[in-house]
Amino acid sequence: MPEVYQPTQADIARLRNDPDQFKVSGDGVFPTLQGEGITTGKPAVFFRLNFCNLACGFTSGWKCDTWYTWDKTRPEFWKEPEDWPIDYAVAQIESAWSEGFSGQTGKRLVITGGEPLMQQKKIAKLLERMPGWAVEIETNGTIMPIPELSNCQFNCSPKLDNSGNTRRRRYKPEVLRHINSLPNSQFKFVVVEPSDMEEIQGIVDECRLDSVKVLIMPEGQTVDEVDLHAGLVRDEVAKRNWQLTMRSQLIWFGSKRRT
Repeated sequence: MPEVYQPTQADIARLRNDPDQFKVSGDGVFPTLQGEGITTGKPAVFFRLNFCNLACGFTSGWKCDTWYTWDKTRPEFWKEPEDWPIDYAVAQIESAWSEGFSGQTGKRLVITGGEPLMQQKKIAKLLERMPGWAVEIETNGTIMPIPELSNCQFNCSPKLDNSGNTRRRRYKPEVLRHINSLPNSQFKFVVVEPSDMEEIQGIVDECRLDSVKVLIMPEGQTVDEVDLHAGLVRDEVAKRNWQLTMRSQLIWFGSKRRT
């Protein structure tokens, strides 16, 4: 187990919030392909923000793969984040698209984290400067989106008991119902065991989620692990009229962190 990092005063100062600047993770922005959900395979620029209000450590032993955006016991959380003014963020995103997909149309931005809606007022200001972009926001479904973001695609991933978070912390039915009402939204549930399906069904029923919006993603850090877990739930997914989504980024890029 890694030694718990003790932040310096300079580290603490670096993490202070500035209302006019994004707190950006060490990943910053990068061009890639969307690896999950209904837009799998589409070219996109990812913009990764720091901070999360959850701490996922799955019962299988798999820890959230963006732990560096929230794990205060690790030096990366304290030392990597940068403050980006909104205009600078726009310039970096545009540059990343040109670098990765020069000459292509259909610009797509995926704002991720961490939990991006912790900085959603800044996101709204960012999008005012980015007309013509298709925008996806990846969220855990615990923070109510502001109206200014309602035209974005919401990739909502509600956390289950297998995430290690308490139910009170991770489950906000009123938020899930609102996201379901938005014109462009989906719900991705990470499955570790077949028994997770009943928990998902309970959330779908209580929140009245549209079945066509429900995606099941098998957990895993390797292609073999994902395939194994997919085999355990594939029939149940089909029976419930949901969809199966894989972690395609593992096939394309492996499990290493993108920096």
